[in-house]
Amino acid sequence: MEGIQTGYNGYMTAGKIESDDFTSVQTEPSQQVVKKHRWVSGVLAFTALTVLAGSAAVYIVSHAGPRGYHDYTVQKQQHYVEYSDQYPYWDVLTVEYPILTGTEEEPIEQVEQINAKLYDTAMDRVNYWHLQPDAEVQKLQETYSIFSSDVECDVTYHSQYLMSVSYKEIYAPINPVWYVYMTQRALTVDLLTGESYALKDVLRLNEDFVLLWVDKFNEKLGKKMVASEDVDIFFDWFNCSDKELEDYYIFVPYFYVTEEGNFVVGVSLDPKTAAISGRDPSNSTFYTEFTAEEIAPYRTESVFWDKYDKSESTGEVLRCKGKHDNIWLGDQASIWDYWEEN
Repeated sequence: MEGIQTGYNGYMTAGKIESDDFTSVQTEPSQQVVKKHRWVSGVLAFTALTVLAGSAAVYIVSHAGPRGYHDYTVQKQQHYVEYSDQYPYWDVLTVEYPILTGTEEEPIEQVEQINAKLYDTAMDRVNYWHLQPDAEVQKLQETYSIFSSDVECDVTYHSQYLMSVSYKEIYAPINPVWYVYMTQRALTVDLLTGESYALKDVLRLNEDFVLLWVDKFNEKLGKKMVASEDVDIFFDWFNCSDKELEDYYIFVPYFYVTEEGNFVVGVSLDPKTAAISGRDPSNSTFYTEFTAEEIAPYRTESVFWDKYDKSESTGEVLRCKGKHDNIWLGDQASIWDYWEEN
């Protein structure tokens, strides 16, 4: 009561209440103080809750990440050429690639940059061997009779943030009767920034990872295709550091995300002119599949993982309309019967 009384005395002095009135009002100030205390406490509590709610909202927004794109279309198309008159040799191209399209409500800001990457990745070997040859390839082109390439793409993963595409190609420089190569590559793009992620961006390609990759690769094949003493070879291929073979091959480490959220990790050895030779069709790509949990210890600090962890499947993928079958390298091509007979 001493504290309340002191406050009350101050209140009386400030209000100039006469001493004769004290008896009739002496209980009232204590009630006013109690009411005021309750009111102040209520206001403070409300303010505290408001601040906490605001802080929580700021935290949720800051940690939720950008909204991303939830309504878009991926239409597969085909770059098709059959025996053009532009070159001194025949050319047959059936190259499938995806085109990304947003909506009026959700226009994709980096759509042109992304579509250029999607197309260029599909055309990679065609550009190398046919459309954009360096001096060595130009010299080899003097012996071309037919250049043929067949590329199929598969949009394996598409979320509000990320899109993964796998490209499988069969191509034949010089002539598809004697020179046939099979390869794979992949592209994973960030729909928000337009950037693409290389394998080394998302995984640490150290010796432990390569050893895990070899074990999974052997497990997939059902036999020990790669011996333990050969792990160093794949380490060099994944890190593009094989000095002995760099004059003969281009090393292409790649990954793509599957519909289930798994990771296909591989490396292709695409031959340069020095490695071209007439022989049976050659498959120059090596790959295997991991769950996200299996490769978790090898994650880098890339922003890819934050977006991957928050991704949800969205968007629509449409088949290629009027898709042509490659007359030399397609499923029904007689070249496969030729190789089977020989």
